[in-house]
Amino acid sequence: MNWSLPDFPQATPSVLKVALLVLFIGWWLWGVNWRKAWPVLAEGGWMPLVLVGIMAAFVWSRIWPSTVILFGLFAVPNVLWQLGTVTLLIGLILFCGWLQTRYRTYPPEISLDPPPPSHDPHASHDAH
Repeated sequence: MNWSLPDFPQATPSVLKVALLVLFIGWWLWGVNWRKAWPVLAEGGWMPLVLVGIMAAFVWSRIWPSTVILFGLFAVPNVLWQLGTVTLLIGLILFCGWLQTRYRTYPPEISLDPPPPSHDPHASHDAH
């Protein structure tokens, strides 16, 4: 049996990367309420963000170890280019938050809490 994947057009990886980037930007621009996120980051939430970013870069460097040639001139070692990419992604996240705050385009409030119970004696479903 042949377990290989079907041949995709050569543009598929580029299209996939652009689609993932558009989804990433869309989520951080319109899916996150930055009115609530900025105070959390200001109170110390930036530290877990930095630690998760460093850990993601380290794990990425172990999963896909490689050296990257930057602009055809510089060889960037294994861990450094992953750390730089994660730093750029976190910077893009914060930029999306700045844009949302600057232009005041916040996502709608969606309450996930159940509605408060009614104290009306006639609203009971158990009444006969």
